[in-house]
Amino acid sequence: MILRGTGEVMAMDEPRRKPSIVKVAEYVASVGEGGRFTKLDLFANVPDVAQADRRMRDLRPMGWKIDNYKVNSDLKPDEYLLVEIGTRIDQGEPVPKTVRKNITGPKRRRIMERDGHACQVCGVHAGAEYWDEAGRNAVLSIGHIIPVSDGGNNDDENLRAECQRCNDESRNNTKRPPAPGEVLIQVTALKSRDKKKRLYAWMAAGRRTVDDVDDAFIQWSRLSRMDRLNVMAKLGSQVIKTDGS
Repeated sequence: MILRGTGEVMAMDEPRRKPSIVKVAEYVASVGEGGRFTKLDLFANVPDVAQADRRMRDLRPMGWKIDNYKVNSDLKPDEYLLVEIGTRIDQGEPVPKTVRKNITGPKRRRIMERDGHACQVCGVHAGAEYWDEAGRNAVLSIGHIIPVSDGGNNDDENLRAECQRCNDESRNNTKRPPAPGEVLIQVTALKSRDKKKRLYAWMAAGRRTVDDVDDAFIQWSRLSRMDRLNVMAKLGSQVIKTDGS
């Protein structure tokens, strides 16, 4: 309360409400680096924040390293591990200028069309079922080649179509990047000249391109299990016949 000289009483302004991402950051930070928590724990501790799990993911571009079961096999599907606390927005530190800005709808559509509506990491098409995860269909989003946390921007050349699985794995990846020498050894180890030419073409384009073999495999992976086996058996007979002639 504020008392004026005339005896008039004026109520103080209501304190500003904390942004939802700050509330989430406060809870996650309270777990402590090396601490584990579940999605239910998160929801229970910030009950007034809608989509608290999405707000938690928004912390990652600010340097918060939070593992899930996809990158840490010791974790359960609904469990998280706080590896490192990033920008302390929970303590009033400003959001870094490098944090990504929203990508406009027209740009999103342009990138999707450019990339053939296929994930540029694993090659799966939008809506297709993962060949190694029956019942799960790919949902595409726009990802960054160079993460914004490392100085990446929203220029077309730094954007690519990524399926949700690959995007989550890249954003949760806490492993050190490979050394150039390690990658060169792996590239050199490719025995087929055709494979090297194909890889070089991807490198030159700055993204993975899907050829007719990739597309045939993606379409095959969308079949039911029995249909996949039947098609594989028929192709196998052609391969055997060709090899034996």
